[in-house]
Amino acid sequence: PFVSRLANSKSDPDILYAVGSSGVYKSIDFGGSWDSKPISTRWGFWSGTDVEISLANPQIVWAGSGMTDVRSIQLSTDGGESFDVTNNYPDEIGLATGIYSHPFQDSTAYVLFSISERPKVLRTTDLGNSWEDISGYGDESTSTGFPNVAVYSLLVMPHDTMTIWAGTEIGIVESTDNGQNWQLLDSNLPSVSVWD
Repeated sequence: PFVSRLANSKSDPDILYAVGSSGVYKSIDFGGSWDSKPISTRWGFWSGTDVEISLANPQIVWAGSGMTDVRSIQLSTDGGESFDVTNNYPDEIGLATGIYSHPFQDSTAYVLFSISERPKVLRTTDLGNSWEDISGYGDESTSTGFPNVAVYSLLVMPHDTMTIWAGTEIGIVESTDNGQNWQLLDSNLPSVSVWD
């Protein structure tokens, strides 16, 4: 792929994950050898397919390429040994640009999108059973102040989980109320793409 997505376990640095056309690959010896974990349904691999180990619980691994009629986010609760399809957002959105986890809540994850006038940040708090659009684009226009731009990265601040930063094509967009309202970060950061 044009962009190779990898994930590394914070609790066990020897564990790595990568994604490919058939599914997720896992290494327990820092890339010395790889074990394929095939995903048979709704994988829909593309160059933006991502994999994310939960920051709160390394047994939870998220992977996927988007939410469409042939794509869904996949979830492992057994340390990446097997994956199951999660539910999609009620409206078809398209290809995802990233998957991120919460630092303390292992059932919470975020999937990012960059399609004009469509949801930009989806959040689940129940391991993918349901998703909410915290960017506020449910009616094709934002109600939260989130700009209509591509989104590439996300960070929930571990020292204050009410604060969320989203890296976009125009800089960092910040929420200080857990995603209810957003604004460009008040700083001297120039208007640049933020990927991490």
